[in-house]
Amino acid sequence: MGEQHRAADDVEVIPCGAERAGDVHRLTQAAFAPYARLQPPSGAVAESVEQVEAVLAAGGGAVAERAGVAVGCLRWSLRDDGDLYVGRVAVDPRERGTGIGRALMAWAEADARRRGCPGLSVGVRVALPENLAYFQRMGFVITGEHSHDGFDQPTWLSLRKDIAPSPSSSSP
Repeated sequence: MGEQHRAADDVEVIPCGAERAGDVHRLTQAAFAPYARLQPPSGAVAESVEQVEAVLAAGGGAVAERAGVAVGCLRWSLRDDGDLYVGRVAVDPRERGTGIGRALMAWAEADARRRGCPGLSVGVRVALPENLAYFQRMGFVITGEHSHDGFDQPTWLSLRKDIAPSPSSSSP
């Protein structure tokens, strides 16, 4: 499932699958609760543990732990273009600003590189400019504007970051 990755001082990022759906669901619900106000509301707030389990089984995820307690998570899937798509990055609201999100994204980048993916992709709501700025500071660039069904203006943006191949995956 990939290697463990240490970052953010005492935080360890561990790859996971459906077996961690309970932790991923709990963290996502806590982190995405404020997004219920968005139009349309974030689908994350209505997800069941079973839906999270299915997403993790189809792709994968990672959980950030501090002293054995899950404090952040993400989900990933491989896209048709070869990119690793990272979705629903969630950090326990009490842990925001401590580097957990960056540790998770560093893990995702390392995992994408290990898999030979050409890039990382994410989606960000237009209504959340702070999230857009967060990903842009990590080197992501906007690649498209999209609208949810029933909306005639863009409601979300696709972003992408090129990933340089790891030295071990390049040919001599």
